[in-house]
Amino acid sequence: MTTPIASAARDDFVVTLHSRGILPKDSSEQYEIAFWNSIKDSNYPADYEAYLKAYPNGRFATLAHARIDRLRAAASNAPAVASPARPVAPPNAPAQQAARPAAPASSAAPVARAASTAHPASAAAAAAPAVAAATQSAAARAPAPGESRDCAACPVMISLPAGSFQMGNSNDDPSEKPVHHVTIGAPFAIGKYEVTVEQWNACVAANACAKLTPESNTNKAAPARDLSWDDAQQYVKWLVKLTGKPYRLPTEAEWEYADRGGTATAYWWGDQMRKGNANCKDCGDPWHKEGPEPVGSFPPNPYGLYDMNGGVWEWTADCWHNSYQSAPADGRAWDSPGCDMRVIRGGSWREGGTYMLSATRFKYSAGVRQSQDGFRVVKDLK
Repeated sequence: MTTPIASAARDDFVVTLHSRGILPKDSSEQYEIAFWNSIKDSNYPADYEAYLKAYPNGRFATLAHARIDRLRAAASNAPAVASPARPVAPPNAPAQQAARPAAPASSAAPVARAASTAHPASAAAAAAPAVAAATQSAAARAPAPGESRDCAACPVMISLPAGSFQMGNSNDDPSEKPVHHVTIGAPFAIGKYEVTVEQWNACVAANACAKLTPESNTNKAAPARDLSWDDAQQYVKWLVKLTGKPYRLPTEAEWEYADRGGTATAYWWGDQMRKGNANCKDCGDPWHKEGPEPVGSFPPNPYGLYDMNGGVWEWTADCWHNSYQSAPADGRAWDSPGCDMRVIRGGSWREGGTYMLSATRFKYSAGVRQSQDGFRVVKDLK
């Protein structure tokens, strides 16, 4: 992914690259190159803008400006097309995580744990119209037993029970430690799918949300992306006003609890990476570098939730902390006054399978849009 990176964020990024074995210990000066390499084939102006925000006088600045001009010129001359998925190519995660999935680095942008890719929107629709037509309506289908929807344009919600789980990972990433026991004291409902382009556009039509970046959000059945944490808050406020129900972003603990689906393994499907369970660049078909697949294209986890891993990085309510030391044990949001860096979870279609782990987390600046970032919503049950 791509976004501006503060020096502290860059330092965190380099640590991540080193811990993942992507950069040798003596080559921290290469993070700008790693960032550029993660976006250099992107077809989205926003990714190059993110690079320029991070490195306004960088070695690739001239090329970045040229790419932006070329892509915008091509977009302005392109004929209008029926809404295919808008492709925003996040550089493997935010800028500083060029090596870690497309998650934002310390305060710049999500970086893909090891990947880079773009949005498959239009390519997927063109390649398999029949499949696209079938999956396009996934998020719009009538709720099944145990599911709910508060309005025709609202996300389908799945109710989860209160419960406890072990949060985090004891492996190589310091930010995922220490593993700690968390108790979710009350049931809550969470989106069955990530918020789609079609659902976001309903908010736009109500003049409550900003328009999506057109080139990366052409497929109405794909997850809405290139959205900041602040954008997600606009959508949540609109849902609250529209329905009168307590919608919000999930806390980080709620997100991991939902993602694990009652499992304690590295991935919700087991301890080993297995193709066919997530939308990531080495997770199996369908996959298109241009963007994420329509929601519901892969199997759900044990709780019936789709695309918790892969697709797009998902914003949570929490402020970023470098570890779980002193983290709340009751599942509430861990916030801080004046917080800018927010937690994103789940990886995206541009990252590899190592980013699909249930414990994977990263950060991104709340006000920055990145082509790999989207979200799903939660609703309190009272």
